[in-house]
Amino acid sequence: MKDKGRWASSVLGLLAICSGTTGCVYDYPEPPQPAALSRGPGPTSPERAINRRILDQEADNFAGLDRLLGAPSEAVLFSDAGPLDGPARGFGKSAKVQVPGQYAITAACVGAAEAQLFLTQEDPDGGFRPVELELDCVGVTSRVIDLQQGYVSAHLLLSSPGDTPWTGAVAGVRVTRVS
Repeated sequence: MKDKGRWASSVLGLLAICSGTTGCVYDYPEPPQPAALSRGPGPTSPERAINRRILDQEADNFAGLDRLLGAPSEAVLFSDAGPLDGPARGFGKSAKVQVPGQYAITAACVGAAEAQLFLTQEDPDGGFRPVELELDCVGVTSRVIDLQQGYVSAHLLLSSPGDTPWTGAVAGVRVTRVS
């Protein structure tokens, strides 16, 4: 009988402990609200002033790039421009070649010493046919190449390592049919 009493008091004690935890409140920290994440640096912070200066420089560089590349012809397969450094380093563009033939690859960069253009197209016999152009950012680089029917991709990157500072450097590429 003593064992049944101990057992009953143990069960009652355990139930009291368990029932005490059902009323517990857990306080989890609230995640940051999206508005707080998108605010960025304050309006008078030095970081915002530096970013504004770089973005202004990037806009000037895009204007210079437009002057270098000039107006596109009517036979443009694709044309694109983008940043070489900063939060988005380098860029690429792809398009499908419908008519095989000779195409002019024209590229330029502004705000950097040099950049690289990698152009690839899948070879019908398997593999890829790469073309690499080194861009000297003082003028336009152009080359005429044969493209087959199928997808072609162009990627522009800075020639220097990825830890370069954000300067507002930009580049552009245009692929046009010549025959």
